[in-house]
Amino acid sequence: MKRLLIIEDEEHIAEAEKLILKDKYRVFVARTGSEGLEMAKKIRPDVIVLDIMLPHISGYEICQRLRDEKNLSNVKIVMVTAKSEQADEDIGMDLGADDYIMKPFEPEELLHVVSQVLKK
Repeated sequence: MKRLLIIEDEEHIAEAEKLILKDKYRVFVARTGSEGLEMAKKIRPDVIVLDIMLPHISGYEICQRLRDEKNLSNVKIVMVTAKSEQADEDIGMDLGADDYIMKPFEPEELLHVVSQVLKK
């Protein structure tokens, strides 16, 4: 079973994402960016569902650090955010995100996007 790491500071959103994904993936959850980076190093996930607006370290910075980390540079990253500007998506994609979903999203959309990035 593929490993999936959710990095999301809002508990209800993290739990909803976990419920949506737990039947198809082995799901881990981190509540802060620094916790997420440490967990990523330990569990080596196949895909990360990454919130952009996190305390202390933004999702953008996490994405950049993952891409710079030799052992994690190939991890698939799906950015999830309430930021709806095209410029926000462009930044995430330029930093190396594999896809981008805007909140609120439908459960089927999250499942589909994660499945698609894993096929790339």
